[in-house]
Amino acid sequence: MRWLVEQERNFEKNRFGAMTIMITFQSCLGSVAAMLAIQDNNWFLVGVVAVLTMSANSMFIAQADAKPCIITFYVSIIANAFIILLSLIV
Repeated sequence: MRWLVEQERNFEKNRFGAMTIMITFQSCLGSVAAMLAIQDNNWFLVGVVAVLTMSANSMFIAQADAKPCIITFYVSIIANAFIILLSLIV
């Protein structure tokens, strides 16, 4: 949990720069995951990718507190990376 507190502090210190980088990175990762899921014709995974990516984006755009922004960002990154790996392996 100490790591998360440090992430919150850094995020609040550089909120708008961090938001810009985080939105760009996770949106690009989400679009790659969506593309691979579409190629596999797996529309359930496309929906999961869209929900996770857009929920993280909406947290940043709505300027929520640092902790929910960081948590949704990391959940989106982990899930999208897992979907990419799953699509490439299967």
